[in-house]
Amino acid sequence: MDRDQRSRQQKSRGGSFSRPAAKRSLGSRMGLQKQAPPQQRARRPASNPTPTSQQRRPASPQHRSQPQLNPQKAGYTPGAPRRQRRVTQAELLRRRNRRRALGVLGVLAVLALGAIVSVNLLFKVTAFRVETFDRTTPADTGIYTEDEIIAALGIEQNSNLFGFSTTDKTLQLQQQFPYLDNVQVDIQLPGTVVIKVSPAREHFACMYSGGWVVLSDSLKILRSDVSQPEGLTVLSCSLPADFTPTPGNFVVPVSYNSLLEGDATAEAAQQSAQETLMQMLDELQAQGMGDGVTALNIMDLSELSFTFQNRIEVLLGNSNRLDYKIRLAAVAILDPDKGLAASDKGTLDVSYQQTDGEIKGYFAPDEPDPTPTPEPDPESTGEGEGGSDSDASSGDAATNTSE
Repeated sequence: MDRDQRSRQQKSRGGSFSRPAAKRSLGSRMGLQKQAPPQQRARRPASNPTPTSQQRRPASPQHRSQPQLNPQKAGYTPGAPRRQRRVTQAELLRRRNRRRALGVLGVLAVLALGAIVSVNLLFKVTAFRVETFDRTTPADTGIYTEDEIIAALGIEQNSNLFGFSTTDKTLQLQQQFPYLDNVQVDIQLPGTVVIKVSPAREHFACMYSGGWVVLSDSLKILRSDVSQPEGLTVLSCSLPADFTPTPGNFVVPVSYNSLLEGDATAEAAQQSAQETLMQMLDELQAQGMGDGVTALNIMDLSELSFTFQNRIEVLLGNSNRLDYKIRLAAVAILDPDKGLAASDKGTLDVSYQQTDGEIKGYFAPDEPDPTPTPEPDPESTGEGEGGSDSDASSGDAATNTSE
């Protein structure tokens, strides 16, 4: 038997010719995954018919197959695919809050930019108006003119409406124009600067170590003088130790109460000297006595007093029931039937309060000055040599007449 016949017999015994070889599909030739025919998959026995718990357990997110990166996409880096990090709920919340904060900051930045642009470009000073505090025009500016007040502001046309401080401008006008009792600078949109004024009048004359100062109704220093000004109400009060009369400033009287000396708690509970003075002025004006008051004394808050028409001094005591005391004094002075006469001079005391709380007034008239005795005239009394001779001669003549 030759060699070819033996090789054919061996192949027949091995079964190489018993079944035809499986043909390779087009997919296997292109390198795709090769799958068994459906008949072979059905015939293949199950290696483990009863699946265990490990096999039934679903694959965790960490063990899931990662998606293949496309080499044609931008940002592709050759190498093994990266594993995605697990994002927690707290990190998601932080990201959300961060995005929200950035959004709020963006909105605020836009608003701030819009406000800056609108303020610098839209709100310009276009007009000035001087008026009284009750918004009436033309305003009573006293000894000044409206042009002087507007020029003193130092604000130019078409300048930024919010580029200056109204408080600083108010203080500036108060210092520069002392005869304006009250000044207030405001702004009115879209571009008007409003100046509210009220003129000051000379009301009080207060003495200090260097002379006299003239004060307005609100105790504003108008001017100073060496001698006492005439026709003003004399104000007696305690001034600060370092008092300097600067026109435009306000006087703040020092509060002193001799009955409460050394008791700081009780003194703090009382009205200050300035509050007491303003209350006295309001009550005197309400009773029709404001124009007739020629002197006010608040040097000691326990011994308040005022003088009416330079003829009646009214003692008020402390500030308790001050309105009732002034009303009682007004009845005693102004009532022609039950009050004092227009020519009476003296002291009216309405400071005494009885045990039942009632206050009564007592009037003590001034003692009239004694009439001076006229000095004898030397010529009429006959003093001197000539007078003695005439007396002697007249005596002799009388003697002779009587004889």
